[in-house]
Amino acid sequence: MALEYEICIENLKALAEYYSENKDTRNEATTRLQLIDRLFIECLGWSRDDITAEESQGKEYADYTFRAPRRILIVEAKKEGDYFELPVGLNRIEYSLGSLMRDYPNLKDAIEQASGYCQSRGVPYGAICNGHQLAAFIAVRDDGTSPFDGQAVVFTSLEQMLEEFLDFWNLFSKPAIENKNLTRKLLGDILPELPPKLSASIYRYPGIKQRNIFQTDLQIVSELVIEDITRTGDLEKPFLEECYCPSGALSQHSMISKSILKARYDALFYNEPGAPLTIPTTSKDGITPELYAESLSRRPIVLLGDVGVGKTTFIKYLIHVDAVEQFQNAISFYIDLGSQAAINTDIKEFIPLEIARQLLDIYGVDIEERNTVRGIYNLELERFRKSIYSDLYDVNPQLFKEREVEFLAEKVKNRAEHLRSSVEFFSKGWKKQIIVFLDNADQRSDEIQQEVFLISQEISAQWPATVFLALRPETFQRSLKEGALSGYHQKAFTISPPRIDRVLTKRLEFAKKLTSGEIPLTSLSESIRVNFINLNTVIQIFLRTIERRDEIIEFIDNISKGNVRLALDLVREFFGSGHVDTKKFIEIYTETGDYIIPMHEFLRAVIYDDAEYYEPSRTNVTNIFDVSSHDPKEHFLMPILINLLESSKGSSVGEGYVETASVYEKLQSIGFTPTQIDHVMVRAQRRELIESFERSLPILGNEIPEAIRPTSVGMYHIRKLCKLFTYIDAILVDTPIFDNEVREKVTDVQSILLRLERATLFIDYLSSIWLQEEGISSFFDWDGTCHELKADIAAIRVRVNRDIERQA
Repeated sequence: MALEYEICIENLKALAEYYSENKDTRNEATTRLQLIDRLFIECLGWSRDDITAEESQGKEYADYTFRAPRRILIVEAKKEGDYFELPVGLNRIEYSLGSLMRDYPNLKDAIEQASGYCQSRGVPYGAICNGHQLAAFIAVRDDGTSPFDGQAVVFTSLEQMLEEFLDFWNLFSKPAIENKNLTRKLLGDILPELPPKLSASIYRYPGIKQRNIFQTDLQIVSELVIEDITRTGDLEKPFLEECYCPSGALSQHSMISKSILKARYDALFYNEPGAPLTIPTTSKDGITPELYAESLSRRPIVLLGDVGVGKTTFIKYLIHVDAVEQFQNAISFYIDLGSQAAINTDIKEFIPLEIARQLLDIYGVDIEERNTVRGIYNLELERFRKSIYSDLYDVNPQLFKEREVEFLAEKVKNRAEHLRSSVEFFSKGWKKQIIVFLDNADQRSDEIQQEVFLISQEISAQWPATVFLALRPETFQRSLKEGALSGYHQKAFTISPPRIDRVLTKRLEFAKKLTSGEIPLTSLSESIRVNFINLNTVIQIFLRTIERRDEIIEFIDNISKGNVRLALDLVREFFGSGHVDTKKFIEIYTETGDYIIPMHEFLRAVIYDDAEYYEPSRTNVTNIFDVSSHDPKEHFLMPILINLLESSKGSSVGEGYVETASVYEKLQSIGFTPTQIDHVMVRAQRRELIESFERSLPILGNEIPEAIRPTSVGMYHIRKLCKLFTYIDAILVDTPIFDNEVREKVTDVQSILLRLERATLFIDYLSSIWLQEEGISSFFDWDGTCHELKADIAAIRVRVNRDIERQA
């Protein structure tokens, strides 16, 4: 950059000399060719690829549109003779835009023209240039202020640009524009405060939803039965036999297409040689020939899968059910790298320590015990006796023994090699193969995952062992290109998610057998047995509900996005939630033999979690109407983004992905700024409403991803959630309201009738903004959403009034 900076100074000197020697009344086209092009390309470091000339929108053509990489600056070119002078004696570069427009009528027209182009295309910066003068301003503001009430940066001559080149460069070079230096210069770093959210006026927000004793007991027992007990030794095998679900076809409830799910992992290897294979998980021979062939190549077998898709269950099923005969004739080590012990220990130390511990606890082998050590190194001890120390054997047996112990001590001291020798010794002696599972590496950082891969590679290469390593797909992809895997020719096998509806049904049927006593459990207190009866009833009700109604399973299927752990967590949250009167529907079911859980009760339990009010960090449900700027139409930016991606209005790159650049261009064309889009992109990715082609965690200010696509989570939000009163009732406390009158009326209320009225006010507020923004109407169906929302509210109001009349 330093070299480029110096070169640009010299180029500006040359341009200034050229201009002083060739002053002329150039027309606009010649001014652009001879002066403006050179100023930005040769003197400010922009490339021609960054600039689009005469870019059209409708029937309007902008002279210069600059990209970095989004459209970020529009320059309106004027002919050389259209110039402006500043008041004598003023020596600064920042001036009132209003005064410039007042004092220079020809400049006023150009500023209004550039500002109009910027506002219609969502481009934040506008500028006027005649080749030897430059005035720039913020054309699209998100603080509620008119651009014409702001300031402008002005350079009145090439000589001034040269004298103050550091400022000139720091404001108008490509990196300066990318870094928003012009905004910092004219507005400072302090962002204006948004209108307060309702949550700011609630003193106990977000609060804690208290559970009664019944709900607390039910929560504890549900965690015990659905998750904890299934991990115990006695139950593990029957649990796997009854509950394991192989990777299957997409559930009918999912809102992403089957083609996208099928290519879920293949797409990660776009343009990579050889797509990963899917492991057959129900083969009669357990470990398939493909896996054996891979292990024989002295490489670890990489199992790819997102967090929660079932890699651990696949491994356990392989060990205890699918390949039980092979594992009975194997020395196998299962190492949980996500355990607390692993997290608190250096990974290089933990893996060998854990293997040594399992040799002792499971196989009864202490690799530091005297006879074991002598057995492992028996052949080397024989050679030792024939070495230079052989004479001591007869002359000084005691000294020979000391030397022999020192020899063995050195062997044991080299812990890694001693462990390898020990495992190989027992493998040969017992005639058993060695199998090592390194699981839950995907719960650790990318750096540790790569370190684990190198360790697994070393074990595979140096031990007579088959090594299974579980990784996240995105880590594997990045590492193939630039990390630890880049030096290895590696093949991966993928674990795609099972059908969530089948997993939940099998898990709950198994839990029902536990709570009913069909599968006996010992050592249970009488109080727990009583709670088992209650939980058994809740499970029966839940199973009947998801069998007869699709709404709840559809919600779980789409929000969990293939994550089995999350799906189970959502169900457990409901069973013990303080937002659900579980005791009431147990009583109804006991009396009538039937009860169907209403969708709104399940939804409330999941949306609020343990909080009394909606708090975004505590829930998997996202407020899609939140904003980052003072632009009211940003309420609709998130749903517009998701809908735009879902309808593939853009340059598709396959498998549902859309080029991010085309998304920015489309959103900017309807008036959203790059900064607004940056914020919503990051939030949508972090909340898993969209996913990037690279699938790395986004950071504001970092390079934007190449391609993105909606997830089932995102599509469920715009197709279903935002059309429900329960959702609107929750998220409105987290949404800034720009209309002062509406904001005063939207208050913290508790009764259902008042909440229905409050939600109607909020919906009408959003509709009023929608009506003002004609350009966004074709990108999201707010009118249809609003209609369904009000229909839901009307239906609830009817039910509530009916209940009130009945009680009266």
